[in-house]
Amino acid sequence: MLKGFSMRKTRLMVAGALLATLTLTACNAKESGTATPAGASSSDTKQGSTGFDSLKSLAAAVKDKSTNAKSAHVTMTGSAGGQAINAEGDFSFAGADTAMQMTMSTPEGDMTMVFVDKAIYMKMPTELTPGKPWVKFSADSDDPFSRMLGDSMDSMTGADPREALAKMVDAGEVTKTEQVELNGEQTTHYSITVDVAKLTAESGYDDNTRKQMQAAGIKELPMEVWVNGDDLPVRMITSVPVEGAGEVKMQADYTDWGKGVTIQAPDPSQVGTLGG
Repeated sequence: MLKGFSMRKTRLMVAGALLATLTLTACNAKESGTATPAGASSSDTKQGSTGFDSLKSLAAAVKDKSTNAKSAHVTMTGSAGGQAINAEGDFSFAGADTAMQMTMSTPEGDMTMVFVDKAIYMKMPTELTPGKPWVKFSADSDDPFSRMLGDSMDSMTGADPREALAKMVDAGEVTKTEQVELNGEQTTHYSITVDVAKLTAESGYDDNTRKQMQAAGIKELPMEVWVNGDDLPVRMITSVPVEGAGEVKMQADYTDWGKGVTIQAPDPSQVGTLGG
């Protein structure tokens, strides 16, 4: 068992990693029962050659054109609480069975995170229990971090950027579109403004969180999305205020849409506990 400063430092590393991962899904905290926004379809006309002129049209087209693309490779960069965040991994989007594996760089070494079967497994740079490199967090666990996460654990099942767009339809507005080349392919860059007063639980924000943001004078949240010619998201940038971490800005780049991935939980014999 790690003790003293090392354990405290490890707990902070765990908290930071969980915060970063859950921030990636901050706009998707609850699974939507409607795949395509009501009243929208992928046949909605585009605004000339500059892309869709409404978030409803964009979200519907992305959802419609990407039905068979159920996985993607993701590269994340960002910052939280003054600390840089760099991570890379794969998502398999399957509703309640969504899975994720990601490796995050930290000053102490790489940290690997796996989300599968509604549980988070983390492989720390230093083993918390000798011979057991992984630690598990789940909704039915009684450790402090699992209890702290609570219902937020469910947000991992809504990490699909396509769902993020669909859930922001009633609160977001496309304010600008432009054609740009990104990573060698032609894309449409959408600038989106999210009205905090219009956020709902379906958007991923409970009423208390919305009221706290309004009390802090936060009226709008910026969101940027780059979509390629196949109407698949290739980059998404969000900026979200998080209590205790200030503004958390995340950039997620998506590649290899539809390429199969295999994500499995570590062997139970390799899983220890945060307490040692």
